[in-house]
Amino acid sequence: MGLFKGIRAVHQHWTIFIYPILFDLIGLTLGLYFIGFFGQAFVSVKLILEMGLPSISHISNIPLFANNLFFLTGPVEKTAFLAVILIIMLLFGAFLQGGYIRSLYRIVKKEEYSFVQFIKDGKKYWLQFILLEIIVQLLRIGLTALFLLFLPYIGAFISLVTFIVLRIVFIYLEFTIVIDNVNIPDALKLSRKYLFKSFLPSLTVVIIMYIVTSSLSLVLHIGWSFPMVICVLFLYAYLMTLIQSVLMCILWHVRETKA
Repeated sequence: MGLFKGIRAVHQHWTIFIYPILFDLIGLTLGLYFIGFFGQAFVSVKLILEMGLPSISHISNIPLFANNLFFLTGPVEKTAFLAVILIIMLLFGAFLQGGYIRSLYRIVKKEEYSFVQFIKDGKKYWLQFILLEIIVQLLRIGLTALFLLFLPYIGAFISLVTFIVLRIVFIYLEFTIVIDNVNIPDALKLSRKYLFKSFLPSLTVVIIMYIVTSSLSLVLHIGWSFPMVICVLFLYAYLMTLIQSVLMCILWHVRETKA
């Protein structure tokens, strides 16, 4: 299958790493503007539930980055200006998501890859990813509240396990929305089929992904400091792009086999 050719390909098109790094640097800068650097070292791990555009906020339990709704849980004053900034960043993230995924697919397939095409793809899929974000957030709130209501002692744990299982089952969801150019319901069906048709290689990469990202999350929290945040920010963008390039190779192979 040549799974690792994706890793070689992204190194030949290193500009793909710039987009997640830029997004996080902007989020960090805004976070520093609104609340400054805060938090202290402690033992913690955050398991990722997001695919596509990598962001250090996905593995941080400290809400320092003003590029996602988790930032609102931090010691920040809730103002209209903050709301506007967060909306802009969420829209920007959705825009980058479509461009990033399609670009990664083009790179793996050794097709033409350019900034102009990135912009076109971002404009094409941003609304889909905003809608997906809304659905996911509502699902998280609803299911977590339901589990806590009926299982107050273990509800939070069961909720986390449920979301991790759903994440694995639909590991190709974001990829499928872009690559197959379908709506969210159709992407749910297709992404599940893609996983089951490539179960062993996909599951292997997913396990590696969780080991790598959990380790980075642990290191981030144990060594929490500004230099550590910067180091992990760059490293996470790099490693997650490599891991997702392998997943993209698997997806490409499954789609070509189907054809």
